[in-house]
Amino acid sequence: MFVARLAGIEAEPRAGRVGALAMTGALVALVVVPALAPVPLVVALGGLRWSARQRRRAEAEAWRDALPDAVDLFAVALGGGVTVPVALPIVASRAPPPVGPALAEAHRRTSHGEPLADSLGRVADAASATRPLVAVLVAAHHDGVPVADAMARLAADERAARRRAVEARARRVPVRMLFPLVLCTLPAFVLITVVPPVLAAFADLRP
Repeated sequence: MFVARLAGIEAEPRAGRVGALAMTGALVALVVVPALAPVPLVVALGGLRWSARQRRRAEAEAWRDALPDAVDLFAVALGGGVTVPVALPIVASRAPPPVGPALAEAHRRTSHGEPLADSLGRVADAASATRPLVAVLVAAHHDGVPVADAMARLAADERAARRRAVEARARRVPVRMLFPLVLCTLPAFVLITVVPPVLAAFADLRP
């Protein structure tokens, strides 16, 4: 937990296990090689921070990927004359996660008396990508603003954003593959091209 707090991430079982292993490694190094005692802590700290960044990035990508489908569902429901409170559970049951579960929680809170704007505000707080959708829904509910055109534009924007995000992830694939490819092919290249001449040279040097 101490290492997790240093990394600035929330305490979780995995972080606790990594921290415990790092502390154990640091204590062992302190006994064997005192100069290397900080190394396990530094490695664990960097690993936890990297893992936290990857988790946040994956969560943001999941929201962006699911949002266009939810916008399309709202556009169909509201375009058919359904009000926002009625459309909310319908879309929540059909929208992919994490948007669907977040909308379902908003509907649950609304059904228990919480204002719709507050319930949807929690969704916007969970992911900034949902704020344009929440703004349109709140305006439609409170002011009776026609949302057909706004939803159509928002759906087009969200689909374009998802396409750009997918293309960006695709462009990162070669970069991610570079290290394992080099790690796997370089030793084989060395064994095939460098080792035989070296062994032959040593063999020629023998009397």
